[in-house]
Amino acid sequence: MPRASIWVILFIPLFASATASAAWPTPSEGVPDPASVQRLGPAYRYPQAGWTVLHIEGAPYERGYQHGWLLGAEIADFVKTLALSRSPKAPAEAWRDYRLLVNALFLRRYDKEYLEEMKGIADGAAAVGAKFEGRALDLVDVACLNSSVEIDGLEANLEATPTGLEGHRFKEPSYARPKPAQPAHCSAFAAVGPATADGKIVFGHITMWNLAPVRHYNVWIDLKPRDGHRVLMQAFPGAIMSGLDYYMNDAGLLVAETTLKQTRFDINGVSLPSRIRKALQYGSTIDEVVKILEAGNNGCYTNEWILADTKTNEIALFALGTRASRLRRSSKDEWFAGAKGFYWGCNNAKDLQVRLETIPGVEGRPANLVFAPSDRDRAWLKLFRKHQGKITADFGFEAFTTAPLAAFPSCDAKFTTTGLAGELKSWALFGPPRGRTWEPTAEERAKNSDLRPLVSNDWALLTAKAPPESAEPTAGDVAGKVASWEPYKGEDAGKLPPAWHGTLLPRGDADVWLAAAFADYEEIVALEKSLKEKAKDGKGDDDDKDRLAAALYEPRARYLTAVRRLGKDVPLAETRAADDDDDWYHLASGKGILLLAELRRELGGKKFDAMMDGFGRANAGKEVTTASFRARAEKAAGKSLAALFDPYLTSKAGPKLPPGGAWSVASFEDEPERALIVYGTLKEKNAQREAAHLLRKKIARRWSNYDIPIKADADLTEDDLKNRHLLLVGRPDTNAVAGAMTKALPVTFGRGSFALRGTTYAHPASAVVVAGDHPTNKRYQVVLYAGLSAEATWHCVQRLPDEERGSGLVTDALLMPAGEAPRQVVASVGAVKEMPK
Repeated sequence: MPRASIWVILFIPLFASATASAAWPTPSEGVPDPASVQRLGPAYRYPQAGWTVLHIEGAPYERGYQHGWLLGAEIADFVKTLALSRSPKAPAEAWRDYRLLVNALFLRRYDKEYLEEMKGIADGAAAVGAKFEGRALDLVDVACLNSSVEIDGLEANLEATPTGLEGHRFKEPSYARPKPAQPAHCSAFAAVGPATADGKIVFGHITMWNLAPVRHYNVWIDLKPRDGHRVLMQAFPGAIMSGLDYYMNDAGLLVAETTLKQTRFDINGVSLPSRIRKALQYGSTIDEVVKILEAGNNGCYTNEWILADTKTNEIALFALGTRASRLRRSSKDEWFAGAKGFYWGCNNAKDLQVRLETIPGVEGRPANLVFAPSDRDRAWLKLFRKHQGKITADFGFEAFTTAPLAAFPSCDAKFTTTGLAGELKSWALFGPPRGRTWEPTAEERAKNSDLRPLVSNDWALLTAKAPPESAEPTAGDVAGKVASWEPYKGEDAGKLPPAWHGTLLPRGDADVWLAAAFADYEEIVALEKSLKEKAKDGKGDDDDKDRLAAALYEPRARYLTAVRRLGKDVPLAETRAADDDDDWYHLASGKGILLLAELRRELGGKKFDAMMDGFGRANAGKEVTTASFRARAEKAAGKSLAALFDPYLTSKAGPKLPPGGAWSVASFEDEPERALIVYGTLKEKNAQREAAHLLRKKIARRWSNYDIPIKADADLTEDDLKNRHLLLVGRPDTNAVAGAMTKALPVTFGRGSFALRGTTYAHPASAVVVAGDHPTNKRYQVVLYAGLSAEATWHCVQRLPDEERGSGLVTDALLMPAGEAPRQVVASVGAVKEMPK
């Protein structure tokens, strides 16, 4: 038996044994070093496992002053961070504009009690010398910190707010403007009987956010107000509310949230920080919290709230748009996806009425409002089913160290139980929960030199217990101290003039393809029109043709990879939605786009686009059927279109597509647990081994946070070769597996060259990433990362995007010619020959 195989056999049981013996931490309350405790009257602060524990109490101004005085340096540092985040080159000017915006829109939308508390924070911070650009901090600065969660989503709120012009016909400009980005990601859960082992509550939250501000969200505030309930929350320096939204109070209430796509903005509404703080300070029941959150809602920071009452052993899921809302309660046996005893949230709105508030109107540009489970939805359901009826505190440790629930941008994790919450205790971890330091990329550092790595800390049991009194002085160094080759960037078509209007809703599962593809194909056609309009000769250059080819290839790959994973094609008429899988959705939506593209070729662009616009306007916001759409298309064509529709709708064999690939270079990212990285050892072994580890890090960073296994080409087993997506690092003459596995790829290699789409590349700095079928098992794909030198192979991986999955990488090849920027191309089908008529 080969030596490598022996090591494989010996290593597997040893690894399994080590994994099985791993234990979660046991509850032990951290007692701070007396020298680390700072005090001001009844207030105090101390560090614990990466957290700053802050206790304040009393009347609004008094407790605010304690807060500002004890965290003054950190408050000033957070102001600096937010100012630099808005404009690294002109932070003072950016902060001036920020103050004006908050003063105008939000300052007067806070309850008087919380304005007094923020005034106290500002005065306390100013008293210990907290300044920004030489000016002492004031009330507006502190209001800016607390309103930042609303400001971050404000552009998206305004995008969803009607102007009165929706559905009207205008000749819109052809320039592009990026859509407002979703500001945050997070996940939360609440479990109770019958899901838990003791029938009581387990409750938790994990945050995924931006590196720049997140290092400030390590403050554990224990607030004991003169009036109302004692409140504990994860927060930031200067906070009157959590910001990342994890709370408990001494009435037994637990509250967390996951941010949703933003809904319409009500300028007259009450600020969210004021409402959520009031809900925890004065709410004693789930009903009272819901009532306070709904009252005067301004629509900013739209969330799906997870609520629990440990007194009554009840949990709830509260989706709150601007006016639309949906409350599910365990006491009424109201569950989603049949998960009895379990609620979860992960930035994916479950309720149609809330989703409808994310667009200004159904008459305008079509929006895809179809609900499909995300990877985290599926992961929550899988974990719930694994532990159903047996959930304990250990569920929190497992959930928040499991990918993709702990995706790469994860920056903390917190959970508690009925027993712990009764003592105002919570498990919490600050930093990446899976232990990998989050370092800024070179590009991020170039934009903002203030960025710092985020290091993972140990789990801590945070409490409301005061540190013991001590005669020892606080250390002198504690008070007032604050810890101090071009990548591929993808292509964004931005916001283009709509090709047609109207948002459709599916009547049933068999109509999902129509509602989804109607919106998604519109973006492709809008891109095509914009590219053609800007082209001098109407034909477009090679880059334009590649962009359009990439847009058309993406739905093809989405459809065909779903077919590979399912092991069969599914007629659109037989679509069946599922809560624990998304292959059905990708098959239906991708296949639906291909149907519409073929229909557009049949009718011609002008007739098709007019038909789509008429159908969309007539059915905006309505449930539609495939039959009604087909009738409209046949009327426009003036003939039966059975030969076109039937292969998509009813044939189990599916439509006959032009020759070409089924995979993109990132398709495997949907199931990274089924992938294997293989680096070559025939030549350039060291560079390829380094590139393999860099590749694993790149893939994890793009979203899943999953560590794909790595093996050398000489160490593979027969099972490795058959039943995995193979990610091969090194060209065929350096990687033995690549030599055997690349025959199905749309690239050919010579001794020191490669040919792609009829062009040969031979410079040692040239490289390519290319995908195709696994030659012996088409359920899986092969992706080759190959440069024409050791350095080129390493840079080939280094130049991959760090952005979240979905940022580019939708074709079967990423070409990196020497001296040129990487560009995405379709290798198996080829570029678009010319712009469609």
